[in-house]
Amino acid sequence: MKVSDTVYIQLRRRLVSGFYDPGTQLKEEALAAELAVSRTPVRNSIARLISEGLLTPGEKRGAFVTPWREENTADVFTLRILLEGHGAYLCATHASDDQIALLERTCQEMEHHFATKSPDWIKRMDAGNRVIHEMLYEGSCSPHLRLSGRHLLEVPQVIGGFYIYDDADIEESLRQHREIVKAIKLRNGDWARSAVSCHLSAALERFRRRNPAEDGQG
Repeated sequence: MKVSDTVYIQLRRRLVSGFYDPGTQLKEEALAAELAVSRTPVRNSIARLISEGLLTPGEKRGAFVTPWREENTADVFTLRILLEGHGAYLCATHASDDQIALLERTCQEMEHHFATKSPDWIKRMDAGNRVIHEMLYEGSCSPHLRLSGRHLLEVPQVIGGFYIYDDADIEESLRQHREIVKAIKLRNGDWARSAVSCHLSAALERFRRRNPAEDGQG
């Protein structure tokens, strides 16, 4: 892998994981020294991240971490509804029996963690949630959909929902997961797509309710 690709991946992971606070200035020279590379791959990586909207260009070389706003959250959820909904529709036709079994098993494990609230139960449920939503892309058997959709699952402001949900929110989310999986298992693509739309629309509403004064930041 090229040095510029390695630097890009490392910086992108930091940005989507919330490593930097919004508005933080990233300087080429400092990043190059920190990552033990020349300034050229850092400059190229910053340019790529600016094109993706994760960074905002500064007046001179370098950039600032783009602040997250409520409309950004709505945009991401809208895209997820379209992409994951289509993924669920395709899953109903293309998902293997093993993939469907994984979805069912993950639902069961999440319900168990919620019922018992064992140590790290929220972390375990959040991991399970990631498995279910990734499988909507994986089971679609569409490489282009998989490539496009997985980027949306990396956005820190719209994942990790179980950390801000109350028990009623979690129960509702778990029921919705079951409905999505049931529709896929019954090979009903229209139902699966509709169930995903309802699930993600509800998730967006919960996010807005939990962050009324934070301008969409999570």
